[in-house]
Order: sequence, then C-alpha cells, then structure tokens
Amino acid sequence: MKNFASFIASYQQCLRVVSFCLAVLGSVAMGSGILRAQSLPETPSPISEQQGQSNADSSSGPEIQAPQPSSQPSVTETVRLGDDRYAQADYKGAIEAYSQALQAYKLNAYALYNRANAYRQLEAYEAAIADYTTALKIAPDNLFAYLYRGMALYEKKQPAEAIADFSKVIELNPKHALAFQKRGESHLANNNATAAIQDLEQAAKLYEKEEKFRKVSQVQKKLKKAKSAQGK
Repeated sequence: MKNFASFIASYQQCLRVVSFCLAVLGSVAMGSGILRAQSLPETPSPISEQQGQSNADSSSGPEIQAPQPSSQPSVTETVRLGDDRYAQADYKGAIEAYSQALQAYKLNAYALYNRANAYRQLEAYEAAIADYTTALKIAPDNLFAYLYRGMALYEKKQPAEAIADFSKVIELNPKHALAFQKRGESHLANNNATAAIQDLEQAAKLYEKEEKFRKVSQVQKKLKKAKSAQGK
C-alpha cells in the first residue's frame, strides 16, 4: 500500500510539472504572436477620388499649357498658294493670296512682284506699276521687276517711262534680247524710228544666237515697220 501511495504522489507531481510547462509554452507562443502583430504597418485609410485629385494637383505644381498649333497659314504657305493660283490663271485668287501674305509682312518683295504680275495679267496697270515700284524699293536689282514694269508702262501708253526701265534691264544684263525688243518697240511708239531699228536689230541677233527663230520672225516684222516709219 505504501508503494501504491508513493506512486500516486509521484504521478500527481508529474502532472503538475507538465501543466506548468504547458502554461509556460502557451505564454511564450502568445507573446510571439503579439509582437508580430505590433510589427505590421497600419492599413492606410482609403482616399476619396476628389481628395486624391486635390492632393495630386497640389503636389504637381502649376499646370503648364502645351503650345497650340496656329490655325493661320504662314506667309510662305500663303505665297505658295498665290503661286499655285497664278499658275492656274486664277489671277484674282492669286492677288487675294499675295495680299494676305503682305498683310502679315508688307516688305515681302517676292509677293509684291508676283501680285504686280497678276494685276498686269488683268490689265490693272496702275496697281501693277505701284507694286513693281514698291518691290524695287526693297530689292533694287530685281531685273524682272524693271522688265515687267516697263511692259506695264508700255501697255499704259507711257513709252518714255518704259524705255527707262528697259534700259535698266539692259544695264543689268547686256544680252537680254527681250529687253532690246521691248525698248525698240517703245522707241517706235515714242516716234524714234532710228533708235527703234538699232534695238530691234540687236534683239534679232540675240534671238538667233538663242535659236529662238519664232521670236526672230516677230522682231523682223517690227523692224520692217520701224524702217518704214524712218523713211517717212
């Protein structure tokens, strides 16, 4: 009986030891779990769409507007439009385009010169002469402006003024056959047959060298008329 009682006492003591160990292990496990939970970051609170946009705007600084492309054509584009219309014999449309280009840049000698050509095609000689004159103030060595202003003056029955322009062309280019021809015709219109014959003969020679035989034929007809006027 003593042995049995001793066994029971030992067994109860072992149970107390096991219970104590389990309690200790449970406390350690719980403590570890609490530490892990405390180490996690806090979950951020949701931000409303309006608040988020407000924060984004405030952090990105002032809004910068991108440059908008101009809807207006450039001077170069407008002049090119005038050239296209002129090539299609749309002289009124060409004048409109060149005028628009000149509103943007009034010292555009090219636009002035070409608008003058369009005016001359429409027999608006006063306007043509005015544009040629303005173009020459900007580009005084524009041979063609002198040439076609001379033609406009001739067509406007102002041969003396035309002669001055054709003479300027010949000064700039002594082998310009058309300038000699037109100056000869202007001399003839100005009742100077001798000067007309000299210029027309020179024009015929230059055209022959250039093998422009149709032009030679035209000049010879004018030359015949000049010689007839000289004999009177």
